Amino acid sequence: MKTIEILEQVEFSYPKDDKYIYCIPKGITILSHNTYCIQGISGSGKSTILTLLAALRRFRKGVIQYTLTTQEAYETIKVTQAKWRKVARPQFWGKIGFSFQKAELVEALTVKENLEIGLGNNTEEMALAVFEQKEWDEIKHAQVWKLSGGQTQRLGIIRSFGAKQNIVFMDEPTNNLDQSNRRRVADFIQKYRKDRTIIVVSHDNLFMEMLNIHSLFKVHEEGELDGCKQRMLRLEQ
Repeated sequence: MKTIEILEQVEFSYPKDDKYIYCIPKGITILSHNTYCIQGISGSGKSTILTLLAALRRFRKGVIQYTLTTQEAYETIKVTQAKWRKVARPQFWGKIGFSFQKAELVEALTVKENLEIGLGNNTEEMALAVFEQKEWDEIKHAQVWKLSGGQTQRLGIIRSFGAKQNIVFMDEPTNNLDQSNRRRVADFIQKYRKDRTIIVVSHDNLFMEMLNIHSLFKVHEEGELDGCKQRMLRLEQ
């Protein structure tokens, strides 16, 4: 099943930077239950493309169609520039998980409370798939601003795998992680991916091997559009 399909080429440019146009061409498809990686040179626009695929940004042109599961039924949602604000609402976002390079945690809540918002009764089990028991016991009642960068990164990853998420987008999930924790995160993703589609931006090839990627995309700079350089997402394999 096609979880994401680009029906018309998606185009986006930043309001104060008219040097580049970021594009996702018509025909790009993301299949359910698969794991994808997006790569490209540093600064090529990988994170921007990822947020466009997730409809986090209001693009200037294009149509993205999502097919999401709702109580054992399927719901088809089309996101366009004109209907972006109407469609991209809490009901839509409840089906999508996103792990940013810098996890957006609620500072007023403890570590455990931040996870409980999305994970509920599964919090302890899922946390212990990434944290050692001793480390988890030390941090679970702490305020999030007291955590290390690696701990914060892992919390953001765990939280993105809430019970209702059909698709999980991950932006450089191994930043700030040593080899041991990269392995634990990879094992966590493999264990909890279940029926989810995973899309990861990463330059960490060893980590990508751990995840058994189905398809690789790359962002290429090619030609011009409306006087701007195009940064285009292309399927590599």
